[in-house]
Amino acid sequence: SLQSDMNRLLSAPESPRPGRRARSAYPPLNVWSSPDGLVIDAEIPGLDPAQVEVSVDGDELTLHGKVNVQEPPAGETFLRQERPSGEFQRTLQLPFRANTGAVKATSRNGILRISIPRSEEEKPRKIAIESA
Repeated sequence: SLQSDMNRLLSAPESPRPGRRARSAYPPLNVWSSPDGLVIDAEIPGLDPAQVEVSVDGDELTLHGKVNVQEPPAGETFLRQERPSGEFQRTLQLPFRANTGAVKATSRNGILRISIPRSEEEKPRKIAIESA
C-alpha cells in the first residue's frame, strides 16, 4: 500500500509534491464585480502589452500571448526555472454579456487591467410600480 501510494504521488504530474506549489493558470487574475460590470487584473510582469491579445465575445473574455523563453548565458545552465514561458491562452466565462464596444484595457507596472461593462440589456433595471 505504501509503495503504490508513493508511486502515485511521484508519477502524478498534476498533483503538487510536498513542499511544492501546484501549477496554476496563467496569467493569474483578480476579478471584481459591480452592477455596471467587471474589472479584471491580470498579472503579466515583463511582458510588452503589445504581445497580449485581449478579446471579448458575448460572455467570454480571452487573453492570449507569449512569454519569451529566457535562455541562460553561454556556458551556464539553469539550477532552477520557475517563471513560465511559451504561449498562453486563458478564457474566462463572464457572468453576463459584455458591451464589447466599451471594453477598455490598460497596463501599468506589470498589471493588465480590463474593464468590462455590462451590455445595456444585462444591466439591472428598476421597474416602476403603477397603481391601478
